[in-house]
Amino acid sequence: MPASVVGVVIALPALAEESPSTYPAPCDPVTVSKAEIERAHSVYLSGKQYLEESNYDKAISYFNDAYAIDCARHAILPIIATAYERKGDKGDAIRALDEYQRRAPGAPDHETIDRRIHNLKDQIAREGPPASASPPLAAPPVAVSSGQTPTAPPVEPTPGAGAAPTRPSSAAPLEPHHGVAPWALVGAGGAVLAAGLAILSTGFAEVANASSSCPLRSGCSADIVSKGNTGRTLVTVGYGVGAGGAALLGAGLIWHFLEASGTAPPAAAHAMPVITPGFAGVAMTGFL
Repeated sequence: MPASVVGVVIALPALAEESPSTYPAPCDPVTVSKAEIERAHSVYLSGKQYLEESNYDKAISYFNDAYAIDCARHAILPIIATAYERKGDKGDAIRALDEYQRRAPGAPDHETIDRRIHNLKDQIAREGPPASASPPLAAPPVAVSSGQTPTAPPVEPTPGAGAAPTRPSSAAPLEPHHGVAPWALVGAGGAVLAAGLAILSTGFAEVANASSSCPLRSGCSADIVSKGNTGRTLVTVGYGVGAGGAALLGAGLIWHFLEASGTAPPAAAHAMPVITPGFAGVAMTGFL
């Protein structure tokens, strides 16, 4: 019986790498008009809505458009990186973060972004390249004795022929993103701080009125003495309340900035810097 040659074709999955995203050239904040700043913020808010709905391609498109309108708003780049990361494109996320580091070298979150880049590279290294397909093993020869009909070895069911295909395991959980909780704490702290300043102002006014009514502080009437004592008490209370509000406000801001590196409790919505006239980079306020 002539020998036959069986050709085996091995399909090697190609590792498709998306080309790095092209971002607009950075520009001077003074060249961006107030109308452009407001329009960029409006476009960003649309992208943020798509991000919350897990429509990552739409979110990335809107974030890129917002950055093209206000090319001085480099803080959008880490948000674009977050959308890529949640989509599963860790390479594009790293490229966006690297671009942010180059464009905003003096940003206060420089070390935080470095840790994000390092963590993403570690995740890629742990995942490793996909395994190549292995050629099918040849079936062992079947011994046939005289007078017997050879039988084929049993065939294992394949997906699509009665056996359910194996589903890949779920991807690694995504890193937490920004939420409203830190800003709620900042708002509460601001309100308490404002109340403390109001009490402090009232106390100083009472003390000033008592001093003007009895400048020598000798032989003063009981009413003037009472007003002076009340004013000093209000000053003490105002200092205490104001300090407590400042502490709450500071804690909220620290929570917000630590949350970007995954070191703080996760929240629902990702934060971005608020686009306001005259603001450059990420050194002042955050997007709402």
